[in-house]
Amino acid sequence: MEVTREALIEEIRRVARELGKDRVSLSEFRLNSKISDWYIWKLFDSWNEATKEAGLLPHEEKKKIDNKDLFSEMERVFLVCGGICNRTRFDRLSKYSVDVYKKRFGRWDSVLTTFRSWLLESNRDFPHINQLPLTHKKPDNSSETMGTEKPQRITSWEAIGNTTYGSFLNFRGLQHSPLNEQGVVFLFGMICFELGFVVEAIRNEYPDCEAKRCIDRRRDEWERVRIEFEYRSSNFKEHCHDPKRCDVIVCWIHDWKECPLEVVELKSVLEKLSD
Repeated sequence: MEVTREALIEEIRRVARELGKDRVSLSEFRLNSKISDWYIWKLFDSWNEATKEAGLLPHEEKKKIDNKDLFSEMERVFLVCGGICNRTRFDRLSKYSVDVYKKRFGRWDSVLTTFRSWLLESNRDFPHINQLPLTHKKPDNSSETMGTEKPQRITSWEAIGNTTYGSFLNFRGLQHSPLNEQGVVFLFGMICFELGFVVEAIRNEYPDCEAKRCIDRRRDEWERVRIEFEYRSSNFKEHCHDPKRCDVIVCWIHDWKECPLEVVELKSVLEKLSD
């Protein structure tokens, strides 16, 4: 059963009418609708976008934490510790997790350099500022604009042949983004149930996976789907696979516009799951 954007919007409106509400949470929709999450993420960028399209009020939009609040908490924790502590201890003592800081400012060393810039710009009397990494100095010909100091960049080193890693992902138990098909398989296994899939078998021959997908939540109906894992969707074509023997390509990057099959791009899915 293929669900269209219009059908999903009407289903959201129906659930809202039955509940007598002008805003509906995703959990309420799951309990009262036959449509699986997969179609929501496929057709909309977020649940709030879907509810707005249906004419409802957005549900519990998250208020972004102000940088000042993040850095004030960081200052408090370091003062309690008597200096710049490691990330593990900071995570235990801070009301905001390390992941919150890293999602906002990047690597932990970038978090610390940005914190140092904030201290200087705010004229804070912080006794441990010399323990923080230095930021770049402004070039002599730069304009004298307040707050333009940037964290010091780390040099890219020449590879020496050891294990390589993707960009920092920090998603649950996966620290780095996939660099190959095996990483895609692992990540899919972490989130497949949230996407409405249940895996029946993983095998060496083509296609890689046999699964079932929920097509009617209220009646608990499922359909069989054959899945091929690829790092890029275009790898499917390069490997000369027969599209008639496969239903869905699961990949990290979707770069094949003319693909005749349904594609689940995990990179885009994670952005929506993090909303």
